[in-house]
Amino acid sequence: SSSSAFSARRRREAIGSRYIALLLVPSFICIVTFLLINRRLTPYFELISTTIDQPRDDNGITILNNSEAAGKSSEANPTAMEYSGTSNAQPLNPSSSHRLGLTINNAIPVELPNEEKIHTTGFGPGQFCSFCPWSKDSMCAGRLDFLMTRYQMNETAAKASLIDKCATPPIPHNVHAEDDEPSIILHVGPHKTGTTALQSFIYDLVKVNNNIFLEDNLRIPLEHELPGCFHREGVGLNLPHCSINRFKRDGGQMSNSMCGSMREAFPKFVADAYNKSQNILVVAEDFDRSLINFNRLHFLLQPYKKIKVVSTYRRLHDWLPSWYNQIADHYQLEYARGNETYPSFVEWVEEKYDKFLKAHGVTVAERFKSYEFIESVHLINMHDMADSLADTFFCDILQAKATCKAIKDGVRPSKSNIGFDHEYQRLAIEAKRAGKIPASSLEKKIQIRRVSKFLMMQVEQTNTSLPRLCPSNETLEKILTQELEHESKYLPEWSESQGGEEALRKSFEKAVQKKFCAFDVVKIFDTGIMDSIFRQVKK
Repeated sequence: SSSSAFSARRRREAIGSRYIALLLVPSFICIVTFLLINRRLTPYFELISTTIDQPRDDNGITILNNSEAAGKSSEANPTAMEYSGTSNAQPLNPSSSHRLGLTINNAIPVELPNEEKIHTTGFGPGQFCSFCPWSKDSMCAGRLDFLMTRYQMNETAAKASLIDKCATPPIPHNVHAEDDEPSIILHVGPHKTGTTALQSFIYDLVKVNNNIFLEDNLRIPLEHELPGCFHREGVGLNLPHCSINRFKRDGGQMSNSMCGSMREAFPKFVADAYNKSQNILVVAEDFDRSLINFNRLHFLLQPYKKIKVVSTYRRLHDWLPSWYNQIADHYQLEYARGNETYPSFVEWVEEKYDKFLKAHGVTVAERFKSYEFIESVHLINMHDMADSLADTFFCDILQAKATCKAIKDGVRPSKSNIGFDHEYQRLAIEAKRAGKIPASSLEKKIQIRRVSKFLMMQVEQTNTSLPRLCPSNETLEKILTQELEHESKYLPEWSESQGGEEALRKSFEKAVQKKFCAFDVVKIFDTGIMDSIFRQVKK
């Protein structure tokens, strides 16, 4: 009986131990979880508490001292050190001997009367923020429009209902001395001024040794910092395409929802760079779009106060044919399939000159300069560069010593965007559409290229003279007058050194004869002057 009592007591003790374990294990898990959560959230609670009583700048942006800012920026963007390429790379700080502030040198300043300045919307904390995310796929402005349209709410009431989620957040940042205030440099192209080669050089060098740019105190946004549908050397294009007013509806290549990840990642990158006193460089020729929403762009570039823009000047009589050739090359298969009408250069320039003038380097520069938040705008003269655009931009204009040394040591871009005359391509496609050459001979780009080359060789070998059409005198005079105005306003000394107005007129006339006139396809087909050559084109 004593052994039975002992066994019963052991059983009771065992059961009691199990109950205690069942009670203690969940309690232990809860305590550990609480400690982990508390440890993870502590920095955010500290960030909130520090921004409540911190001073703010003129834009209502919260100011932190240098040590606080360094800590907060690394928490906000844990990939910042990954960007530097090495754990030993350290951001420059205001006490270092390096130059932190950045100046634009040896370029042509663009100035406009002060009364022409356009002010963007303020972004003070607590104000309704049109460009803040309502969801991953939409902005608060879209939600506001929805409420006003669907429920017939007035704007004040609709904003009040959204303010909890759509109030402008404070951006903690440090304070810089005037000379050390970092800058954002936007190289805005435009198209056909060497921007592709510049982008290729930058991102080729980033892959090899990004520390070279950091030595010059330059931050280059990578794909995870400026995400979107453009990759590799085209990363910078995600910024203008997410700044286009109505996105795809205004000709952009990214929708509102496609820009969701960029709206989340890029502001963190910008704040991190600012708090490390780094200059940011974004190169994107699509900043030449006339429908950029500058309010949204300004919002995305906070808290930087110094926004510097660099554009490139190229004479219209060189730039327009180059632009046309790129468009023709891009749409050649659409033209060959009959999905689009293939315009000649003459038709294109007569119809679309005013539209494309908005994307010219001078027009783009003046458009950016018209906004009050842009500190400076400068022009590079493409016709006065001793070497490549990369050499001119980094060595002469930014005077970035480490990057310039890499260029002098032989680093060159792996890509460029050199155009060529597309007249024989247009002739081949129009001949196909007229039934003069087999349709199957122009189904692929390589076939179009081969047939175009064949037609050109046959015309040259047979010494055939093909009739051409040229733009009207009115259009030519308009283009020349615009060129004269550009150079008298921004390049008077250089223009005089090249021979002044007389030399420009001669250069213009030469370009018209060589690049402006297009084959008169109707007359070529009506006279049959090319029929024997067309018949030699095989399927």
